Amino acid sequence: MKTYYMFGDSLMRGVMPDEVWNYHSSDAIGFEKMQAQYNMKFLNFAMPTFTSERVKMWLTQVMSSYPVPDVAFLECGGNDCDYDWKSICEGKCDYEHRHRVAPQDFKKNYEDMIYLLQEKGAAVTAVIAPPIAIEVYLSHLLESGISREVMSEYVNSVQQMQYEYAEYGDIMRAVAKENGCEILSLRESFLALDDMKAYYSKDGMHPNEAGYALIRGDFEKYFASVAGII
Repeated sequence: MKTYYMFGDSLMRGVMPDEVWNYHSSDAIGFEKMQAQYNMKFLNFAMPTFTSERVKMWLTQVMSSYPVPDVAFLECGGNDCDYDWKSICEGKCDYEHRHRVAPQDFKKNYEDMIYLLQEKGAAVTAVIAPPIAIEVYLSHLLESGISREVMSEYVNSVQQMQYEYAEYGDIMRAVAKENGCEILSLRESFLALDDMKAYYSKDGMHPNEAGYALIRGDFEKYFASVAGII
């Protein structure tokens, strides 16, 4: 029986907001069921709100006290690529430093995590997150109190934000290939949709139940493939 660890953020915890904007974790992806279905042991160490910096610290701590898994999934970037709106609104952030974690720092963090896991003897699978529903996300920001004037200083277009956010997935893909890691991309299932917005929660960042079902399908294909079922 193979052991799999998951390191990541709220996406891998199935987080969704309810009607009063409380966020709740769930097993919407279905990892618990997949354990029995594919005869594996799965430990989910993903933590909501974590950037790659915090995932790296948490991963280092876990790997110092837990047995080495056969495979470690490594998903992050959604919080890194997000704009640092708190600092922006407080006038403490210029355009150059708008992301919560800059691309070059994100790359270094991701490389460090892969090196640590591989040195321990774990195989690494890079999990590339789905895109963000930018229009829904921007509407949510406006509703949350960020002014159009402030936003317009940082957001040139939806396409610009889509490109910037995709850059973090591209970094993960490139680093994974350089280090011989497998890649499980969750982007394509969403990009193939006619209306991607219908698969996201009202914040535009977290999938809804339908969105998590797409992610579950991608993981099921992965586990079925490694189990030799397909």
